Amino acid sequence: ALLSAVTRTPEGDALAAESAVELRRAIAALPADQARALVMAAYRGMTTREIAEAEDIPLGTAKTRIRAAMLRLHTALQSRQVGHD
Repeated sequence: ALLSAVTRTPEGDALAAESAVELRRAIAALPADQARALVMAAYRGMTTREIAEAEDIPLGTAKTRIRAAMLRLHTALQSRQVGHD
């Protein structure tokens, strides 16, 4: 906490906020089933087995949805980053 307090800058805070907005937009653009699986895994800390049970889908489908969502996010965020350079 001390290190971040010393090294934080208004510019850094603005970039972090912008990145968070871009991430939320990218997640919102995902197909609903992929977005749900990703949010359950990343933000709620659910395992793929828990996601499969909650969504009433096979375990492999839960894994596929998370993987597909991650790939789409990577592509979307990379293309935005290239556009800013």
